[in-house]
Amino acid sequence: MTSRTPSDHSVNDSGSAGLHGADGPAPRGPQTVAYVAVTALGGIGAVVVATVEMVSPEAGTFDVLLWSALAVLLLAAAARRWWFGASGEDRSRRIASELGAGEVAEAVQASSGEVDAVRRLRVAHPGLGLRDAVELVRRHSGDGRTVEGRGSGGG
Repeated sequence: MTSRTPSDHSVNDSGSAGLHGADGPAPRGPQTVAYVAVTALGGIGAVVVATVEMVSPEAGTFDVLLWSALAVLLLAAAARRWWFGASGEDRSRRIASELGAGEVAEAVQASSGEVDAVRRLRVAHPGLGLRDAVELVRRHSGDGRTVEGRGSGGG
């Protein structure tokens, strides 16, 4: 199995540089939008409370610092999720799409079961997500189930 680095994949199939090329950033899912909205609202609420504490005559320095720190953390978490949230998923999907059937077959044959095959793939290809690795192994094994379809088979 070969080792791959992010620099090996700086140009996509269409020849343009970057993860998304000229198409711009990947669309954000409803879970990401909801998380960012709720977290940002919490951060804004903390800013409001910190401001009220600051103008209050009986305000303590500790209270103002605490609410300010909470506001900064919440707003930073929202910003991080908005700009960087999907990059790990994109990388994992890209690695999964580039893996050849031979590499998956090799991992499955050398393993003692599905869990070991998934572990081998993820060790050999850092950045490959658990969900994508499980789907690759199951697809190779002829089991048509996907990770989401786990509970639908009864059992």
